[in-house]
Amino acid sequence: MSGEGVHTLLECRRRSEALRAMGYTFDQIAEVFSVCHDVSPLRLYRYAYGLTAAEAAARYNDLDPAGTAALRESRLYEFEHWPQRGMRPTARTIALFAHVYSTAARRLVGDQVYASYSVRDRDLIDRTDHRSSHAPQRPSAVPAAFPGHVTMGQEVEAARPAAPVPGFKDCAALLRALTAEEADVKRRDLLFELALALGGAPALALLRHLSPPEKDRLATAIRSSARVDAATVELIEKLTARCRRLDDEFGPAKVLPVVDGQRTLVADLLHRESLLPGLRDRLIRAYAELSQLAGWLHHDLLDHPGARRRYQEALTAAHQIRDATLIAYLHACLANMSRFQGRTGEALDHIYAAQGWAQQSPSSLLRSVHAVNLARVLAADGNVLDSERALTRSRQLLARPRTEADPSYLYWWTPNGVQRHTAYCAIAWRRPDEAIDSAQRALSTSAISPLMRGETLLLYAGALTQKREIPAAIDKIRQAARITVSHSSGRLADTIRQTRTRLQPWATNKHVRILDEELASLGIIPIRLA
Repeated sequence: MSGEGVHTLLECRRRSEALRAMGYTFDQIAEVFSVCHDVSPLRLYRYAYGLTAAEAAARYNDLDPAGTAALRESRLYEFEHWPQRGMRPTARTIALFAHVYSTAARRLVGDQVYASYSVRDRDLIDRTDHRSSHAPQRPSAVPAAFPGHVTMGQEVEAARPAAPVPGFKDCAALLRALTAEEADVKRRDLLFELALALGGAPALALLRHLSPPEKDRLATAIRSSARVDAATVELIEKLTARCRRLDDEFGPAKVLPVVDGQRTLVADLLHRESLLPGLRDRLIRAYAELSQLAGWLHHDLLDHPGARRRYQEALTAAHQIRDATLIAYLHACLANMSRFQGRTGEALDHIYAAQGWAQQSPSSLLRSVHAVNLARVLAADGNVLDSERALTRSRQLLARPRTEADPSYLYWWTPNGVQRHTAYCAIAWRRPDEAIDSAQRALSTSAISPLMRGETLLLYAGALTQKREIPAAIDKIRQAARITVSHSSGRLADTIRQTRTRLQPWATNKHVRILDEELASLGIIPIRLA
């Protein structure tokens, strides 16, 4: 075998082992390999099994019931090269190789080769299927739920599902990305292994921020059950912080598998009995923060049952380490989700639960976040005076200098955010001019993320609708709708629909009809029937 052939085979063997550990079948692995290797299906399956030509030929010969097969390595190469060159294998040969590779014979020949067989031979190929009905089960490294305090009458599930295995398209995208950006074979294999464990191609953006020694350390943590040291925990904390930034760039649909992959890794590390108490608490905090982030991503995708489950898991972990700041923040998140769903009473329950914990928190930044969420819930409940007071309190707390007590996961909370939420409250108070002023201030900064920009534009549109300035409101909705092309937020699309509903009294207006056509073309609203 040529040096290039050996290199390719070894690379495929390592990747196949990694994919098998993730629960992939050999059929699926062959499909993934087809993205990067322009070879026949017969060779793809040999790559998937990691076999040399001599090993594959030996397996073939061993399976011949008559004991007369004498397939040579050179003849196998001729079969694998067909139809570009070499020799076409007989239908019986394809059927026997289907047994070797435990697959359907039809999967071992391309359409062009299949069409070249006689009707009788095609019937043999179609009938031969050695696939097992028992697909391999991916081992789960997820522990039982953390013991601890559960709030608001919710039961935390006894066992959490493992992170979703990256699909065929994800693996294909990962292989293409690695081939393009990493020339060193060993580093490429390491990145492939790490990215698979952390949810697929989007994880590469996370891994690029790690140094080579940090990547090696992470790989060791994933592969072995060795004792977890402080450097490993620090690396997990670094990745957790970076995960939050990924949402701004990629949106929740791509980031959620990465977060779930990291949650599974942290859960596995927490199962190790050799953890020192201080390190265990730090890992539990990382698990709680990742669960909170997963809850937010589920909420942003409009999967509210999934969001509630993750938030409750985060609460259970946060209670175990008595982190008042994180507990308060989680109740604020639950309040925000309930308010979005129109469950104002439930939102009030959570925001007042958050208030009790916020008073125990040393973080002024957290108390500012709580106060602005309180203002929004009170505004939605029609309590204008208390809503105004809470909003003023949020501004005052935010003006204080940041300290070490302020958690890094609140990096996004800035005066610009207060302006955005002021616009929300002002609309609820029926003060459109104040809402417009706040929205303009929020949009004036270049530091605003695409999602927050879209939300602010819709608030702006809501205020303009209150003033009956319909063409201007439509322009803001149109700008927000364009963001959905590159960002997967389900909440943003849903808020666009809600904002459009408020234009219903002007449904026959030419500008509104044109807007409907644009929203339908983006898949935000259904296409109108003629």
